[in-house]
Amino acid sequence: MTTNENRELQEEEFLALTSIFGEVSFQAVSESYPSYIFKLSLDNSINDIETTNVIDNKSSKNLTLRFHFPPNYPSSEPPNYEIVSLYCGTLKIDQNIKDEIEKNFNQLFVPGEVVIFSWIEWLQDFIKTKIDNEDGLINIRNKNQLYEKEHIISSVINTEKKLNNNDIIINECPKIIHGEPLEHKKSLFIAHLASVSNIQQVQLVRTTLLLDRKIAKATHNIMAYRIVQENGLLIQDNDDDGETAAGSRLLHLLQITDAKNVVVIVSRWFGGILLGPERFKDILNCSRDLLEKCGYITRNTNNNNEHKSSGKFKNKKKK
Repeated sequence: MTTNENRELQEEEFLALTSIFGEVSFQAVSESYPSYIFKLSLDNSINDIETTNVIDNKSSKNLTLRFHFPPNYPSSEPPNYEIVSLYCGTLKIDQNIKDEIEKNFNQLFVPGEVVIFSWIEWLQDFIKTKIDNEDGLINIRNKNQLYEKEHIISSVINTEKKLNNNDIIINECPKIIHGEPLEHKKSLFIAHLASVSNIQQVQLVRTTLLLDRKIAKATHNIMAYRIVQENGLLIQDNDDDGETAAGSRLLHLLQITDAKNVVVIVSRWFGGILLGPERFKDILNCSRDLLEKCGYITRNTNNNNEHKSSGKFKNKKKK
């Protein structure tokens, strides 16, 4: 890998990180040399930082790091880093903590792959655990919330928790079906689907999904829906959730398959490696698989379309 190729990957990583965390949290400090400052607030989750794009300078649980990208990163060398903060809350960043950070940072680095996102994600969990231990005993409920399982939805349904400011309870949410996880270069994609007959149900499905902290912390939750009302009026819309053009592509899939009265939401967790246009293929593939599984797309329809395409190709070839 050449120096220019390394530089391109560094620039792409910087753009991805500023997109995820915001320019307030991740910013360049030098135009001539690839040097960056990252401000992690342990009072907020990574998802909170990326949605608010604001760091409270008065927070007592801030951790500041400085990153330097050497010319051979990511082909053969990891980034250089410096922990600027001496304390994070009541936790002193002593040599033992620094040694543990260095050990895990080295383990996470794979030559040829960018690594800053993985470092930040691991560091947040590590420092948070250290702070919790430093503060003493943790309430069992808070600990369960911190380490809750991926399938939290099933337990939440049994709580009669009200959503928004309405009297709608979670028990009224349409049944949500989850697709198989699709993993691509450390990014994870999972599609969710529900049968809906009105926009209120669409909103209820999305709100219910976001009660799951795993889903709420996803980098993007892309959504599209199509509803045919009793009077024949078609209602359809989409939401990119920050993944530009992903929502419209998902809606296009529903349109070309003529899927009706359904909402599809695809959660994507960014793994630190840029996928480029391949991410759209992953979003559509996991959506199509779930639509097919739930009967919104038939294999016969897919096969017929493919057969027609093949026929056209053969006719052109004969000419």
